[in-house]
This record gives sequence, C-alpha cells and structure tokens, in this order.
Amino acid sequence: MSTSSFGEEKASRYDAQLRRALNFWDIAYLEIGSMIGSGWMFAPLLAASVVGPASIISWIVAGILVYFIAETYTEVASMFPRSGGLVRFPQYTHGLFASYWIAWTTLLYVIAVAPAEALATTTYLSALVPGLLIPRTMELSPLGYLVAAVLLIFYFLLNWFGVHVMGKTNTAVGWYKLLIPTFTIILLLVFLLHPINYGGLPGGFMPYGLSTIFLAIPTTGIAFAYLGFRQSVEFSGEVIRPKEIAKGAVLGFSLVVIIYVLLETAFIGAVEWNRISVSPGDWSGLTSSILSRGPLYQLLTLSGIAILAAFAVLFIIDAVISPSGTGWIYVGGTARSLYGMAANGQLPEWLLYLNKHRVPKWGTIAALIIGFFFLYKFPAWGLIVTFITSAGYLTFIVSGPLSLALRRLAPNAPRYYRIPAISIFSALATISVYLIVYWSTFDILWGVIVFILAGLPIFYMYVMPTKFNVSKTKGIIVGIIYWIVLALTTYFMLYEPIIVPYEKSGKLPLLSHYAVLFLSYYVIILALTVGLTLWLSRDIPDDQRTHIKAGWWIVATLFTVLPLSFFGQFGVFANPPIPWPYDTIIAIIIGMLIHVYGARSAFLTPDLKYALEKTVHSP
Repeated sequence: MSTSSFGEEKASRYDAQLRRALNFWDIAYLEIGSMIGSGWMFAPLLAASVVGPASIISWIVAGILVYFIAETYTEVASMFPRSGGLVRFPQYTHGLFASYWIAWTTLLYVIAVAPAEALATTTYLSALVPGLLIPRTMELSPLGYLVAAVLLIFYFLLNWFGVHVMGKTNTAVGWYKLLIPTFTIILLLVFLLHPINYGGLPGGFMPYGLSTIFLAIPTTGIAFAYLGFRQSVEFSGEVIRPKEIAKGAVLGFSLVVIIYVLLETAFIGAVEWNRISVSPGDWSGLTSSILSRGPLYQLLTLSGIAILAAFAVLFIIDAVISPSGTGWIYVGGTARSLYGMAANGQLPEWLLYLNKHRVPKWGTIAALIIGFFFLYKFPAWGLIVTFITSAGYLTFIVSGPLSLALRRLAPNAPRYYRIPAISIFSALATISVYLIVYWSTFDILWGVIVFILAGLPIFYMYVMPTKFNVSKTKGIIVGIIYWIVLALTTYFMLYEPIIVPYEKSGKLPLLSHYAVLFLSYYVIILALTVGLTLWLSRDIPDDQRTHIKAGWWIVATLFTVLPLSFFGQFGVFANPPIPWPYDTIIAIIIGMLIHVYGARSAFLTPDLKYALEKTVHSP
C-alpha cells in the first residue's frame, strides 16, 4: 500500500471547485445564525427550572468553556481553510482511525440539528395552531409532521442553489435574529423586571445546589445553543480570504454569549408566578406550566401590557426565522461533514461530487432524507437536543491535541491566527470538552456512546479493506460479530436491568448487583473493541499501523468517561460512590491526561504532508 495521501490529494480537486463567496460578515453571521436558533427560545426556561436564578452563571461558564474549544479550531481553520474541516483535520494529525471516530460521531449529531430546529419552529407555532401538537404528549401531530417536513425541504432548497445564496440569505436574516432577542431582553427588563426573583424567594439565588450549575450546561440546551460556533470551521473552504475566518468567528461568538447571558437574566426577572399558577420560588415547576408551550412568547402575552402583546407577534415570526436559520445552516453542515468523510477516504468518492451550483450534491440530498428519519424517530424538541449535545461535544475532544500537535508538526506553516500560550489554551479546550460530556449525565451518555461504538464495524468493513488492504471478508465477519455482541450485551446487561428501572423509578440504591452488571458489560465491550481492532490490524504494515496506534486515545476517552459517569454525581445512584465535587475533579484530571495522550499520539500523516505542500504552493 502506498504511503501517499489517503484522501487529501483526491479531495483537493473538488476543493478547487467550491465557490469561495463568504466574507467576514458572512462568517460572523454563520455563527450567529447557528447559535441563535431554537436554543434561545427554550433553553432559558429549562435552565431556570434546573438551577433557578443561578442559571445565569451556567451560561457564563458554558461560554468560557466553549470559547477555549472554538479558539483552537479557529487557528487550524485559518491555517487550512477546508470545507468539512471538523472531520478532515483529525486525519491530518492522527490518521484514519482517530478521524473516523470523530467523523462518525459528527454525523450522529449534525444530521439531527436541522430536524430539531424544524421541531422547535413547529412547537412555537402550536401556540397559534394547537393542532400541530398532540396535547397529551406534546409531540408532533400528522399536521405538525407535514409542517416540519416542509421546513426541511425549504432548508434543503436554500442550500442546493449555492453557498452564496445560503450565505447571503443567512447574513440578511442574521440582523433580524440579532434584533429580536435584543429587543426581547430590553422589553422584559423594562416592563417585567421583578428583582425579588434573583434571590429573594424561597431557596435564594442557588436553590438546587452548586452542582446544578454544571449539570444544566449540557442538559438544558445551553451547550446545544453554543454548538453553532463550528460553522465558521465547516464553511472555511468557501471563504474568500482565510484571514477573515478568525475575525468573523470571534465577533459572532462574543455577541451570542452576551445575548444569551442577558436573555437568561431577563427571563429570570420576568417570571410572574401568579400568572402561570406556580408557587413563587418553585423553579422546577416552570416546565409544567403554560410556559412550556413557548416560554418567552407566553411571558409577553400573559403580561397584559399592550406593547409586549404587540411585540409577541414579531416574536412568533422570529420563532420561525431563528430556528430555520440554524436549520438551513446545518443542512449545509451535514453535507460538508459527509464531504469531509469522503475526502478522508472513509466514505465513497461520489459524496465529493458537486452539483452545478458547486455545493456537495449527494451530501445535501442525504441531509434531507436522514432529516425526515429523525423527525419520525424524535417527534419532540427535548427528545433530540440532549443527544445532539453529548455527541456534538465528544467530537470536539480532538480540538486541543489537534492545535497543539500542529504547532509541533508544522511549526513554520503560515497561520493567519495564532493562539497565545497554546500549551495552556489547548489543554483547557480538551478539559472543557471532557467536563461538558461528563456533565451530560449517564442517562444520556450511555446511549450516545453505544451509538458511537455501533459505527466501528463500518471502519472494519469499509475503511480497513479499502485503505489498509485488510481482507474484506474478515472485515465483514468481524463487524457483524461486533454488532451482535454490542446489541445483546447492551440490551440484557445494561438497558433492561439498569436503565429501565432507573428511568421508571429515578435514582437507584447503591447495590453491588448494579455495579457488577455494569462492570461486566464494560469489560466485555472494552475487550471486544480493543481485541477485534488489534486482530484485524495485526497484518498491516507498520507505517499504516501507526494510524491505528494514533487513535487509541479516542477509545480511552469513551471508556474513561462512561464508568465515571455511571459512578459519579450525575449517574444512576441516589448515593453515588464518587460524589460532587470529587467527580468533577477526577474528570479534570482525566481530561488533562487525555489531552497529553492525544497530543503525543499525533504524527506527520501523508494527508498533512500533502496539505502543507498545497499551502506552500498556493498563491
């Protein structure tokens, strides 16, 4: 097998055909458009219900953590402007195995975002058309499915006719998406401010304890709202001047963080307990009140103030525009993730094909089709968002090791943006990712990790035979064995005996029975993952086996966060063996070790060599 580029050389021919039409403002509004979507309409309520007034701190902490992550990617994107960069960059430094884990996990969540935004719009519209939702379950009715499907088709068409159409449309809409939240904040603070809500009610400022500040970040839509920073990276290959990527990304992200912190502050102060029939200070009761149908809209209409009622009309319009703006961006993001996997050689070359408008053809079509599937499987906004958040942030685990490794592997390569104190900054990025994933709770994380592991057989069946000359028959047999064992053990050793009683009755008693079942399951799946991968890779040449060795730190990430989540504060036990704050301290230590392991695993791959050559010879 040749040591030439596994995918970058072929992908560069398609990269050259992409339309470079995005400027500084387009990049800024791609981030603004992605982050001000459904999150700003639902997350303030959900965060307040979990944390109370201290949810304001949750938004600030989350903004700081995500800032570390975003900055590391910004440096790399300004160095290598590549469409689908989030799934392509890991292959530059860590090879095919690590990049496959990242790419597969990326697909799991990006394909779900556009349907989530269509669901959010439909849910808000149910305030005007109640028939869009089933009253008892608050899930989509047949009419609701039709409306959401039409929205998905609209997102698809906007992307199909070119990045310049989508980018300029998004920039124009971005101004509106900025103005409506800003006016909402001002109106709530001026007309509905109740200072007593910030600390004068039963329970005070932090009624549910310090740990809930961190629990709320991944579980109430806060981290989900910040996920959109990725779009400046995903569309970087279609930017006119790469030096504008960093400026647009920093501006867009900073504006959104300020808006979200102020919005939560305004929402907390605007709650009028007597109008929503909830006891003052019972923040957890907000989700069972009328606010659940559209928290900000209901606050405006229930106020009895004419100017707020009039503004509520504009708000409903934005309830269509804001989520839709995020939705159409993520249809494009999904297409570019598939494009990136094909560029890596992890999916067939036809996913690199462009249509006559020079956008990824089959990836855009696939985004629409898979979007319909997610609408069917997750007919409510809350069902899909927590999954998206956990999977999404797991893909960012490479952010710190990636940026640090490139400083070592390509120290003299041109960079339009350089992070100061890269050793510290990159470590903080990795630790931030690990913490957000850990705080996601075991109830969510176990399913996310099982879905991620379920993608490994595709690596056995397709990538290893096509890239490493492993026997296709062996790959198929091993992949099928993995799927069977994973499915059977997950169902009979984890789901039925642990997850079902946990979801039915709440926190479980600390019994050895549960611990033994989980640890047995854990050992079996860990041995299966490591053993089958080593067995298949035993005959490939040493230079190619480096790709496997450089990816084990991703496996270590999955198999360290899972048991910590099970036994920690946010696990299944009423009296966890690793309580707060020791669990989070351990997570920080593990995150630091993962960062060092990941950075040291990097090597000068053929794809990185080719990318550097193209950078040097580019005008």
